[in-house]
Amino acid sequence: FFCSRSIETMLAATRLGSQAFRHVSPLFPKAASSGVGSPANIMFNGRRQYSVLSKEEEEKEKARVASLSDYEKEVELRELDAKISKLNTLRGINTGELYTLRGKFKFLAKEYGMGFMVWYWTVWCSTAVLTYGAIEVLDVDAIALLSRVDNFTGFDIANKVDPTLGTIGLTVAVNELIEPLRLPIVVFTTKPVVDTLTRRY
Repeated sequence: FFCSRSIETMLAATRLGSQAFRHVSPLFPKAASSGVGSPANIMFNGRRQYSVLSKEEEEKEKARVASLSDYEKEVELRELDAKISKLNTLRGINTGELYTLRGKFKFLAKEYGMGFMVWYWTVWCSTAVLTYGAIEVLDVDAIALLSRVDNFTGFDIANKVDPTLGTIGLTVAVNELIEPLRLPIVVFTTKPVVDTLTRRY
């Protein structure tokens, strides 16, 4: 008796969980109705990957894609990219990341991929060159600065560092310190720059 009641309770809980999933997950109606993407198979925050397709459905989809022409694949990929972009935006709104610089940085990295990385490092190298030029023009002595640090630490680093390497090291250090100024520039310029270059090339 107790065993049958336990089984009935478990089945009822499973049905309720499936109904709840269908209610809160309108983005995955197929997964919710089929039970493939049931709550037991889902972990949020990117901790586990899961598929909303069964193995049979996955094989059918592979066969369908194989029958498409290159042009049809390209059109479909663009449509999928647009949907993914919208989902990423909705996720950013849901988590609040879309309204922070760090969140926008992550969003742009997902949205633009390699284009974003190329633009970020272009800006980073540009500020590094400007920083190096400023150090040279202002005649900042990196070895003298290291000597001051040695006075506080008790080390003897200044006498072991080549002046050119010292200047380069100072450039990198200063360039990293201005990251809070560089990051907003990258965030607000990535979209227009990458979109323009993509359309042109």
